[in-house]
Amino acid sequence: MASTHSHVVGAALASAKLLPSSHPETPAFDALMLRYSMSHRNAAESLSFPKAMENNIPVLAFTTTRWNRLQSDPPPSTMMMDGFRPTTSECLKFALHHPAVEVVLHSARDEEELDEALLPLLSSSLATSKRTGWLSEEECEQWRVYGSDEARWNEDDAFDEYPEESM
Repeated sequence: MASTHSHVVGAALASAKLLPSSHPETPAFDALMLRYSMSHRNAAESLSFPKAMENNIPVLAFTTTRWNRLQSDPPPSTMMMDGFRPTTSECLKFALHHPAVEVVLHSARDEEELDEALLPLLSSSLATSKRTGWLSEEECEQWRVYGSDEARWNEDDAFDEYPEESM
């Protein structure tokens, strides 16, 4: 497994092959751990995720709540959503909705946040399939819009430290 904050590096890692040349088609890594959230998705979706999927490498997504900022402190450009904020669970579901993402790593601050994040995922109707039923396409689009102004999200917290990934 390999981990990086940079999706440029992630794409290169997803394309890397094992040596020696006796196994030229074997990926060098069996999984990639990459940053991904509704406000940090353009580079992931255009650079590292396509390469990971092309090489059948599952992605473990981290920082899916943007250090809990997605739920509480959006930039002014998202105020059009009239105070609407995702829950922790919706942040996790958004990341898991992408077909490249197999696992989401979440570090809950306390038991209450853990329950808020996981209980909706474990409900009987949702536990059957990660690909269907967790978020509708309309909900997914709503969260894409919510997080779409990546530059504004980054102004206050410098979360996106790789300028070459600005899309």
